[in-house]
This record gives sequence, structure tokens and C-alpha cells, in this order.
Amino acid sequence: MKKPIIGIVLDLAKDGEKYSYSCRPWYALRADYSNMVEKAGGLPVLLPYIEDIQSQINMIDGLLIPGCDEDINPKFYGQEIKSDKVKTNDRRASHELSLVKEALRKDIPVFGICNGLQIINVFLGGTLIQHIPDSHKSDINHEQGHPKYVPTHDIIVDDNTILSELTETKIVKVNTTHHQAIDKVGNGLIVSARAPDGIIEAIESKDYKFLVGVQWHPEYHNSVLDENLFKKFVKASSKAI
Repeated sequence: MKKPIIGIVLDLAKDGEKYSYSCRPWYALRADYSNMVEKAGGLPVLLPYIEDIQSQINMIDGLLIPGCDEDINPKFYGQEIKSDKVKTNDRRASHELSLVKEALRKDIPVFGICNGLQIINVFLGGTLIQHIPDSHKSDINHEQGHPKYVPTHDIIVDDNTILSELTETKIVKVNTTHHQAIDKVGNGLIVSARAPDGIIEAIESKDYKFLVGVQWHPEYHNSVLDENLFKKFVKASSKAI
């Protein structure tokens, strides 16, 4: 059977912004994302920023929106920047919102990780907490230091959700590398996991074949839930279903 093609959005960087690589703009992606897609039975294809969004969506069976170091500009959810901690990348956010729009129009499975969860929420009319420490008192440091892949806090999975079908334990330990989080939940989305301090850690929708976003990074494969999320996503992207 043909492997489902999973499109993965790339990061766009310039020399001096992140790592020293080129004097010209360049794309980047941690190999963990494509490795987990391949392990789950999918064929990863990396998506550059092009204007022909429709052609990109037409060639893939599932869309994976990974994390990044930048934030979604609050203008995309009707607000102004309220924190000096907000670092925006409008080109990436605009591109990802367009990809999600076209993917959901065709009911192509969408899996959002960290930034990807926030993109899904904003596209569906939700808003974000711009900097968690400014408005949310917690003993949890949601923006952990290095190493970033090590699990540092628990999440609590809600019953009767996609996530609850993918783990035998209601409490799962995850890593955490974000300073923003969901505030208002987007239209048609339900919360499927929270941190003990109430911060939303996962969302999903029953209105589409597969639409799931998680705030942690399951591509690091720290739990059975991480592995099963990729398996469920790739299986949903199979044209045999």
C-alpha cells in the first residue's frame, strides 16, 4: 500500500538570527519530525514557502505544523502586542494559516505541534496568552531550559477524547518549551489535555477527519502517547481509510 505523504512546514531563518549557516535565507527542520513520521509509516515531504498553497495541499495526504522559536503576531487574532517577550514571524504565520485553511477545506488531516497547536486555534477564531508569567501564576516553568527534550511536567488527559484512546494512563509527563498558550479556545475545538496549573496542552475537533494540536513536542518520543499520536495521524492520512 502506498505510504501517505505527510507535508511538514519548514522554518525560515537568516544568518545571524538563529545559527550561522548561510548569508542567504535558508530553511531548517529538526530531523525528529520527519523521523517520527517515517517511523509511523508515512513519507515525509518538506514544504517550502511558496505562493501556490493549493498545489502543495493537493500533493499531500496530511499536514504537520511543527514548533518554532517565534510567536504568532497578535494581529492575527485581533489584538496588539502586549509583551516585550513576543517575537513574531509574520511570513511563517501567514503561510501556515493559509495551509491550514486549504487543508481543512479539503478535510486533509492536520497535526499541530506547539506553534502548530496555536496556529490551529487562531485559525478557528481563538486567542492566545501572549506571555504566560504575565497573567498566570504557576509553579510550572512552561519554558524549560536545556535540554529541551526532557519531560519536566505532567499533563492530564480528558476522557472521551482522541488522546484518551492513545494512552492507558490519564497522566503523562511531557517536555515544555513555550511561553504562550491558548486563552480563548477556537470554534469547534475541545480541550483534550491540561497541565496541572490549568494551561491547555491539547486540543482536537470532531468536525474533521483528524485535527489535533498538542503544546508539547511528541516528536521527541518520550511516551507511548507521543508514538501513538504520530501513528494515529499517519493512519488518518492514509487514502485507504
